[in-house]
Amino acid sequence: MSDPYAELRNHFAEHDLIVVNSGRGAQGMKIGTKMFAMFYKGDLVLSFPPLRVQELIESGEGLPFDPGTGKPMKNRVLIPATKIESWISLSEESALTM
Repeated sequence: MSDPYAELRNHFAEHDLIVVNSGRGAQGMKIGTKMFAMFYKGDLVLSFPPLRVQELIESGEGLPFDPGTGKPMKNRVLIPATKIESWISLSEESALTM
């Protein structure tokens, strides 16, 4: 099975401020200790201010992200694999909000 995150990992691999997690623990990308992108069940979860999260959901670009608590997070949005073409640009935007 191919890695749906390979292009995203490669894009950010050479960036000095961004750490691409691999191995054990949470899979994703962070700046310092703050994770802005999380690899989640073949989809991508990004951190944004609540207003931007709402805009992405209303536009159909993203979906509410519920980490299993029954309540969607206000500052996270799930970008489904069907929108993979926007992952890099949205990840860059998310990183800038950190």
